[in-house]
Amino acid sequence: MSLFGWWEDVRTTHNGLREAVAAASRRTRDVDEDVGTLPPLSLPRSTVEGGLVMETAAMGVTVGGPYLRSHARGWEIAPGRTLDMRSFLGRRHELADVAAEMLAGVDRIMVHVTGPWTFGATVEYHGHPLCFDRPAFRDVSLALGEGVREFCDAVGATVVHVHERRFPEVTGTLVGATEFETMTVDRGVAANVEHRFIGQVVGSAESAGRQVVLDAGCTYPELAATGAVTVVVDDLDDDVARLIDAGTPVAWRICAPGSGQTGRSDADIAREVIGTWRRWTFDTAQPRPQVDLVAVGTDVMTPGAAAELARTVRGAAALLHRN
Repeated sequence: MSLFGWWEDVRTTHNGLREAVAAASRRTRDVDEDVGTLPPLSLPRSTVEGGLVMETAAMGVTVGGPYLRSHARGWEIAPGRTLDMRSFLGRRHELADVAAEMLAGVDRIMVHVTGPWTFGATVEYHGHPLCFDRPAFRDVSLALGEGVREFCDAVGATVVHVHERRFPEVTGTLVGATEFETMTVDRGVAANVEHRFIGQVVGSAESAGRQVVLDAGCTYPELAATGAVTVVVDDLDDDVARLIDAGTPVAWRICAPGSGQTGRSDADIAREVIGTWRRWTFDTAQPRPQVDLVAVGTDVMTPGAAAELARTVRGAAALLHRN
């Protein structure tokens, strides 16, 4: 039996948060397919390019994290309050109010956040990526972890999707303001920082039921030690098989049409997963692996396109549950 069945990682063009939350609920819960478990209901994400970084920063601001502002290359740490952050702080408070009103009593609410390494590689500090300044990066990542935990407590989120897609870049070669400014972080050190962040997000005994899924854009063995209950993967390859054989559940990204995976039906997706299971050889002591599915929109989607993607992935999860 899968952990989550499936969930959404999409941004939609709804006019307001109430409409977006209602539509997400219809796509995820008000349906007939049985996927064997209760799928997480993802809270709406900002449609601003790079908005997830600002959404995560807005969570950290409430516990002393830095304010951000936009500049020519993206986002940078500001010396004081900014209009950019004011907008996202307002969105954070409105989303908390909408969740309390519309999702009271709902199980398995999912919050999407940016991980510390992706945040540190994306946000600039004094003209350089934040993670180049180790003391500043440590302080900011600690504030982000506490801020995310507090926000999850406020909205009743029991699942957190950590977007850490720049993890391979940080552990490979991260280029700074110029091509001559680079840094590389040892995988073990990077995994320890991720483990600390996830531990903060999960929190104390009061929120012991919270689970974290990690989308790192890679399948390094060190990810199994981060504390995430599931690792999100791009492909079902041999590296993924080794993760599963080591006892790490995985979730497969199913991208929207137009992003390299065009025209596949729910039956096509289910057949590919089942066919891959049969090719993999696992230790007989391990249970049969179950792959969760993630409906991924690589761009801002219309409500109709998001509903169609959800229908396809939800149907594939139902087929996998029955077979």
